[in-house]
Amino acid sequence: MGPRLPRARRPAMPEPFWTRLRRFPLYPLHGTALLALVTLTLCTLSSLIPGMGWLLSLVTWAAIYGYAFDILRHTADGRMEAPELVNASRDGSVWRLLAMMIALIVVVVLAFAFGGLALGLLVLVAVVLLQPGFVISLAMDGSLRRALNPAVAVALATRIGWPYLAAFGVLFVMQASMLTASRWAKGLLPPVLDELALAAITIWGLFATFHFMGYLVYQYHEVLGYEPDAHNDLDLIRDAPDQRLLEDAELHIREGRNDTALEILRGEVRSRAVGLEVHALYQRLLASSHRSEQRLEHARQYLTALLQAGQDRQALALLREALQADPDFVPLTVEQACQLAARAQLTGQAQLQVDLHLAMLKAWPSAPEAPRWALDTALLLAERFGRDAQASALLDQTLARCEDEEQRRRLLAAKAAIDGLPAAPQIARA
Repeated sequence: MGPRLPRARRPAMPEPFWTRLRRFPLYPLHGTALLALVTLTLCTLSSLIPGMGWLLSLVTWAAIYGYAFDILRHTADGRMEAPELVNASRDGSVWRLLAMMIALIVVVVLAFAFGGLALGLLVLVAVVLLQPGFVISLAMDGSLRRALNPAVAVALATRIGWPYLAAFGVLFVMQASMLTASRWAKGLLPPVLDELALAAITIWGLFATFHFMGYLVYQYHEVLGYEPDAHNDLDLIRDAPDQRLLEDAELHIREGRNDTALEILRGEVRSRAVGLEVHALYQRLLASSHRSEQRLEHARQYLTALLQAGQDRQALALLREALQADPDFVPLTVEQACQLAARAQLTGQAQLQVDLHLAMLKAWPSAPEAPRWALDTALLLAERFGRDAQASALLDQTLARCEDEEQRRRLLAAKAAIDGLPAAPQIARA
């Protein structure tokens, strides 16, 4: 019996948060989150500017909380990478978040002022315990009024169940670690540096805890009645069959059965339209197995998928590898080859443009565009690489096949310029 073929399925359920505990503190140290951490930490120095430092500090911390809130919502939508620094979807929620935090502080202060120590402590504990629920509610629907309603936060905690208490414990440990590190930095570092370290640790703690709260929403989105945006992506729905395929193939690879993984992937690639990740994995396996003929055959199919997806840079990289393996390699169609040649020219990859044009001239010598390919290639060979003899020979070969008078005139002008005869190179480019 052959290998089991993958079947389409719904997106995988999120991992329980307790299996990812080591990843949450590391989240702010990767990708765009790290860039935001460094940039916003440096921006906190604006508070030292005389006169308007306080205003710049307020703006900086508003930006910090705004990005932290973006992290929460981005994670809640099932996207584990950090969001972009400038979020076009930001709709004023950060101001509602700040207003909510101020309102909670005011409630605690009033409880101590009018209710005494016992009531104040009771309110403080309740606010601290329900704070994740307040923030999560605001992230889910953006309503400040609902977010400040303790009944909503209690309902969220009840729906999640005992994991909410465990999550609160994790948040408490993360915040305690942040405070401990802040005190350490404040006591050991010189002025200014200690302020920078304190800001960096505080921002790290905010990003990590908001990412954790976002993951709580993502893990328990069904019981919370929240639909992550990632589950509605057309690409995810379209590529759902690919996910199981990739998992099956990678399992065989980890266990050393590369040939089995290749057979599974080959069957799917030949029988249906697969996603770019499947193409990429199949291409890598073919390269490592030294199946050059199959690799080049698949490269044409992969190039088609990349061009359709608008991934020109990856397409050029794949084309370069294919031409290095076989100088006569060409894409499936003339149109694709012309598109790639134009893209290589636009990005300044002259050698790739030359190599592709030479392969195109060999594969389609009678194409109407062939004289133009030869002209462009000859000029590059002569002017960019100093290979005049090869350029002149290429023009001779093209002239022997060309019957169009206008194209012949341009080819002859280029040949005369390259061979040192009295003709201006710019005529050839006209």
